[in-house]
Amino acid sequence: MTRTPQNWYVVVTGDLKSSRKLKDRAKVQEELKSALRIVNKRFDEEIAAKFVVVGGDSFQGMLFSPKYLFDLYYALFENIGHPFYLGIGVGSISTGLSENVGEIDGEAFHIASEALERAKKENIWIAFRSEWEIDGVVTCLLNFMADVMWNWTERQKEMILYFREQGGNREAVRLTSNNFGVGERSVYKTLRTGKYHLWRAGEKAVGDLLNRKWFELEIEPKMADKGENVR
Repeated sequence: MTRTPQNWYVVVTGDLKSSRKLKDRAKVQEELKSALRIVNKRFDEEIAAKFVVVGGDSFQGMLFSPKYLFDLYYALFENIGHPFYLGIGVGSISTGLSENVGEIDGEAFHIASEALERAKKENIWIAFRSEWEIDGVVTCLLNFMADVMWNWTERQKEMILYFREQGGNREAVRLTSNNFGVGERSVYKTLRTGKYHLWRAGEKAVGDLLNRKWFELEIEPKMADKGENVR
């Protein structure tokens, strides 16, 4: 896909939680590799540098924009199955573009690294840093959504993911009911106890924030006051 020149990129750096303590660490690493292959294929046109495993239990990649950040997180959640921290950094790069993320460096990478350290230190799922005034709001919304997702039981996860993939509407309720061999009331109960509608509202709010035309640099978001402690 042809891209116009831009100054901003989105670096996503992740790290599996407590992976070294896992008895089936090799299996989890294979799940991670498989998840990254799915992400690279699914978001091919949005990826500036492919997602790869780094350091055994970590992963990193770079996007052209933040537009599909939640969809990417959703894909990782769906396919990894093991909790992970995520640091997201928005900024410039100081090298040329490359499909190999290891060949790129710059501000966006340093910011993403700092965001990941913050997520680990504060024991939150995700930290988003762009030095814009939206940082705190995006971080809060993403963590709310991630917390809801990671508290789903396996059964809730299976049914809700299926429901969403079928369109998340009335017809999706019927299809989910048939697929899992349960009544439609049971599907509605799963959605209610899994806080699906609150979660969906959070997804929409994040989308509304991140789908704006900031990365065309015709409309640049207001920068945070450097004197403020913005997280």
